[in-house]
Amino acid sequence: MKLPFALTMVALATAVSTVSAQEIAIGVPVSLTGVYAFVGTAAVKGLQMAVDEINAGSEAGPGRTLKLVIADDGSNTNQTITLVNRLANVDKVMAIAGPSASPTVLAVSPVVNQLQIPMLGIAVTQAVNKAGPWSNRVLNSPTTLMTVLANYTLDTAKPKSIMTVASRDNDGAAAQSKVIRSVLDGKVSFMPEESAMMAETDFSALSTKIASLKPDAVMITMNDSAAANIILQAKQAGAAPNLRFVANNAAASASFLRIGGKAVEGTLIGTDAFPEIRTDALAKTFVANYQKKYNAIPDQWNAVGYTIGKLYGHALANVKGAVTRQSLNDAVIATRNFPVVLGSGKGNFSFAGSEREPTYEPILITVKDGKFIPAQ
Repeated sequence: MKLPFALTMVALATAVSTVSAQEIAIGVPVSLTGVYAFVGTAAVKGLQMAVDEINAGSEAGPGRTLKLVIADDGSNTNQTITLVNRLANVDKVMAIAGPSASPTVLAVSPVVNQLQIPMLGIAVTQAVNKAGPWSNRVLNSPTTLMTVLANYTLDTAKPKSIMTVASRDNDGAAAQSKVIRSVLDGKVSFMPEESAMMAETDFSALSTKIASLKPDAVMITMNDSAAANIILQAKQAGAAPNLRFVANNAAASASFLRIGGKAVEGTLIGTDAFPEIRTDALAKTFVANYQKKYNAIPDQWNAVGYTIGKLYGHALANVKGAVTRQSLNDAVIATRNFPVVLGSGKGNFSFAGSEREPTYEPILITVKDGKFIPAQ
């Protein structure tokens, strides 16, 4: 029995459409619990919004849609390694979005290079990129962010003595502190560096030392809760009212404000994103759409997750033939001058040089009346 010509053409068109359609799975091993949950839970929201937009607008290319396979690594490096292997070998994802922090991203960097699967990690440590061409990150290097923050602190607060408090269990945060001391070497008097673990909550000994030594500024490169507790407990211990506290990008989180309360008023923070204050159309649209979807103002980590999703969508759109892990990775690291909601909006995002360094202009913010506002 012969089909009518019109029905035959419909059948052929349906067959072609079915063949060309491709659902591309992205593995998301992030911290939904544990010490880095403040990053992972927020990043997933931004990432999901980006994927929804990409699929609705066919931004990844004709017939291509994205699907997220999300898994909680509990902020544990061994669990992250297990998840990446499972996502790549069992779930057959095309790429990895995450993990959520320098320790977990660095732990899986050799793994993704061995598996030859693209990764866009939420980390600052440059060791991620050095592990091989498949492991990349989206956050500014410690040198880029902390040079700006250190010089601004020197110019505005004019401290003569500085105490730095660094992480003992996060390579990226520890590197940020080293940059501060390098940039300001010879310009201020540094007290011996203090350090702590990310999961600590009792900083009574450190707080007493801050109050008694009376530095002009304390520069903290820890996570959100640790930074907030150090400042809170130092003020409870009698730290001078005019002591200037300065923190890294981890403090640009709602949890920092919630934990620190009035104690963190005036804290200076270097951050990777603050889309709420940008006036360009890209950022304004992102903020409006995020508010509509989640009934909240997007923070830095929402913007980071959204950027990862958009980077993968942009890369996929540039893959003209079959999408493979290799073709996707090639397209990712070829990204140049791509508009993102990270940074100040004065420049776009690129993976620059042989080390594939993410480039965009960081932002400085401060806390006033319980909210983040621009420092400049």
